[in-house]
Amino acid sequence: MDSHQLLKFVITSSVILFLIDVYCLLSWQRFVKNMRWNKWVSRVPWIISITLLFLSPYVSFQRSNTARLDDWLYALFIVTILWYIPKLPIAIFLVCKDIVYALYLGVRKLVKKKTQHEPETTNQSRRKIIQSTAWSIATVPFFIIGRGMTNVDNIEVYYHDLELPKLTSAFDGFKIIQISDIHSGSFRDYRPFQEARRIIETHKPDLLLITGDFVNFQSNELAIIRPELEKLKADLGVWASLGNHDHYTSKSDHDRIKSIVTNSGIKLLVNENHQFTIDNEVLQLIGTDNTGLGQNFADLPTALIGTIPDYPTILMAHDPTFWDKEIRGKTQIDLMLSGHTHGGQFAMDFFGKQVSPAQFVYKQWAGLYSDAHQHLYVNRGLGTVGIPVRVGIPPEITVITLRKQKTLLG
Repeated sequence: MDSHQLLKFVITSSVILFLIDVYCLLSWQRFVKNMRWNKWVSRVPWIISITLLFLSPYVSFQRSNTARLDDWLYALFIVTILWYIPKLPIAIFLVCKDIVYALYLGVRKLVKKKTQHEPETTNQSRRKIIQSTAWSIATVPFFIIGRGMTNVDNIEVYYHDLELPKLTSAFDGFKIIQISDIHSGSFRDYRPFQEARRIIETHKPDLLLITGDFVNFQSNELAIIRPELEKLKADLGVWASLGNHDHYTSKSDHDRIKSIVTNSGIKLLVNENHQFTIDNEVLQLIGTDNTGLGQNFADLPTALIGTIPDYPTILMAHDPTFWDKEIRGKTQIDLMLSGHTHGGQFAMDFFGKQVSPAQFVYKQWAGLYSDAHQHLYVNRGLGTVGIPVRVGIPPEITVITLRKQKTLLG
């Protein structure tokens, strides 16, 4: 991301968050006044808000331009998250409350019932109880975000068996592990990725695939996890494709990202393919560069050169929107592996169904999707982007076991 784009993003996001903060603080100020508490109970939050307004852009720039924040800057970054982010749902709640109250006042004024009203002291007492309850509920998002920050490295392994019509007996039971969106700049130290590497080792994969976004913004982020990258292994190797964040840097630094990855023993497929042969049977692997979010680096025709439609084929393509654009019903590709969405990093269960902001942006946002004999898997990622929080969407390691399609005769 160049400096102009970064400046625009930081200013826009800072203004939006500050306006939301002002709305929440004005409501808090009215509540404090109604409760007749000390004025400093409302003044202190204003002081914190104004201070963070001036400091948070600096933190954002530092986070985008350095591989690892100093401890005091990281602490300030965490404070900023805990201060602003929980207020997004609080603001929605307050807006709904204010709309309902405004409608109530409007209806009451129109009706103008000439009935004996309750004493004002009773109304005030009732309002205080309602307001106190509402603000007590408003603390819940702070606990949820805090909890999401402590769970950000708690990896979950997802298992899937996939039948592929073209798969032969030689590859029946073939085990693929997928990880995605490492975002090495989101790690404070090597230990979270070390744990991921250990989990991968225990599963003894035939093939380990990484579907892009090794970094947030720059190559020197990789230094912290490079020793662990070099230890990744699978029987038929570790293979990878690139993601959008791997391009958010200069041309020379982008080349350095690729160099670090390949020198770590990872085979990078950039609009290329490779064939694996077991007992004279073939499995094809394709890797395209990223296309999506204004980027158009994928070259599928070039990536397909030399592949044979009759062989089972797996594609690594970072952005899941590529499936509808180029793959589903248009190619011989049996399985596409993606990442990018992080599952939104936040999801809540409603009546047994998981709801995430990501699903309002991406048609395929997390997990397995199938159409006839073609499949897409969207990995939820290992690292984070933006805020280091995961609520209901743990970091993911995917274990996919390929199965030969069963015949009617069994």
